[in-house]
Amino acid sequence: MVSKLRASSPFVQRHVVPCISRMTYFVGPRQMLAGASSSDQRPPSPPPSPWCTDCCRRSYGSKTKIELDPPTPTFPMTPPSPIAPYLRSSLTGIFDPATNPNNVEFCLSFLGTSSGSATMHRNASCTALRLGGMTYLFDCAEGTNRQLLFSRIGMSSISRIFVSHLHGDHVYGIVPLVLSIQVAAKLAKQAMEQNPRRGRKRRSPIMIEERPTLEIFGPPGLYNYIAMTLALSCAKLNYLNVVVTELVGGREERGQTTNTAGGLGNGRRGRRNVFLSHYPEVETGLLKKGYLEKNNEDVWIISSPQPIDEKLIENEMLIQENGFRDLPNEVNKSFDRRLFIKAAELDHLSGVQTFGYTVEELTPPGIIDAEKAKSLGIQPSKKYSLLKCGIPVTNDDGSAIIEPSQVLTQTFRARKFAFLPDHRRIPPPMAELCANADVLIHEATLSIKDGIDKVKIRGHSTAYNAGLAGKNFGCKVVVLNHFAATSSNEENVDEVVQEALDGNGGVSQVVASYDFMELWVPRGGFEFDVCQQTDSDKQGLNNNEDNAVLSCLFPDDKINSLV
Repeated sequence: MVSKLRASSPFVQRHVVPCISRMTYFVGPRQMLAGASSSDQRPPSPPPSPWCTDCCRRSYGSKTKIELDPPTPTFPMTPPSPIAPYLRSSLTGIFDPATNPNNVEFCLSFLGTSSGSATMHRNASCTALRLGGMTYLFDCAEGTNRQLLFSRIGMSSISRIFVSHLHGDHVYGIVPLVLSIQVAAKLAKQAMEQNPRRGRKRRSPIMIEERPTLEIFGPPGLYNYIAMTLALSCAKLNYLNVVVTELVGGREERGQTTNTAGGLGNGRRGRRNVFLSHYPEVETGLLKKGYLEKNNEDVWIISSPQPIDEKLIENEMLIQENGFRDLPNEVNKSFDRRLFIKAAELDHLSGVQTFGYTVEELTPPGIIDAEKAKSLGIQPSKKYSLLKCGIPVTNDDGSAIIEPSQVLTQTFRARKFAFLPDHRRIPPPMAELCANADVLIHEATLSIKDGIDKVKIRGHSTAYNAGLAGKNFGCKVVVLNHFAATSSNEENVDEVVQEALDGNGGVSQVVASYDFMELWVPRGGFEFDVCQQTDSDKQGLNNNEDNAVLSCLFPDDKINSLV
């Protein structure tokens, strides 16, 4: 179901602000809001300019669905969803304390939720994972720069970009963004030099070195695309180090091999492969290229920190002149946090190397009862950090060993999110990475009504498959993304959500994403009471011939037919 987000301030009610509710589309301050009385109706006016004319603040011309206070709906409202308290707007003009706007230690912001091309209400693909003062971007479509200007995400906080594949609606915004990050890094550096004390408190992840660094990960050909675009547009990288790491060894990394006119012609004798070839004439000094091979399990390990255990404590943490060092699983460490980041292949289209990504944190520290610890002979010190991480310590006089269970009042499990962009099949390695994710972002381009032939031809999945994937993977929340242009109104989106709910069977919370929607994951992850399907329900789904589209989700024997 689509959850509601109350926005009752005068500014929100008078201006164009995309929020999350079930009211209506509202494109200007002079048009009628759904639910208003007949006496409040005014003749419709032309759609306003994206720039606000009533005050000096900017207002974005996106879909507005806001709830009046008090609400006067014209149709029965659905009951609140358990996921509703975790949804909010990421716009700079919306700041509702009830939605925990300052909690960004594990937060997903949707900057673009459309499919192949942008629409009036949705930009093309871009999703941000906010981790305190650090931000990761997943895909970067054209227009991402502008979306960031309206959000609470700072350019200089972006330290890594993960590209799923090289289709234009996922990569055309990456070069402008790189240049904007370079400008933001320069300005932030200047501000820090002018006010060093303020700079130390607000330093960004790309500023920890003398020359800041931005890391980009993606399929083969990504480096050539960035280097060629910079060279042909006469753009210069003169301050920002950019390291492009290509994930090599995939089954589609050589691209298309067709010999037909208009194709890349990689099958022709003597022609270079544009994805893998080396072009020294477009190289620039600050743009570096690297490679990452997959492991024996067909998984690319981008980041894999050592777990917090006694061996790590003995080898690294305690051997310090000043005692203990901060542990890498502290949720407030910003860009010093260590995360498990992995990638695996998705089957999108023949010749299009496509990756999905998962991000999982180290197990967060628990909550300690300080009074109980003091009574056991441990005064406040770095030993508390070890106890929070489950490591036993000796008390201050060395007379006893204190177990974490003696002083911890609450423990947390690690949070995890999975990003599945364009695909028609999820291979087993990617399916294993998605297991038990708190949030699964899954495309919902097609409908089960389109049939399996359309899934094969277009290389996109259905909303039903999104719900089914969430159920099979044991995900807490399924966020539908990458909407087709046909999902342009409330009724269409409701149909997409209902289709996903049918596939999910009540195992997960299902949410339709909108531009500037934000989902924050609480420490310890989501804990929802879900309805488990009976064996008879599962058997009924498996025997339903109308759900034949699902056959493209897992089986390996279908791989040859999806070409």
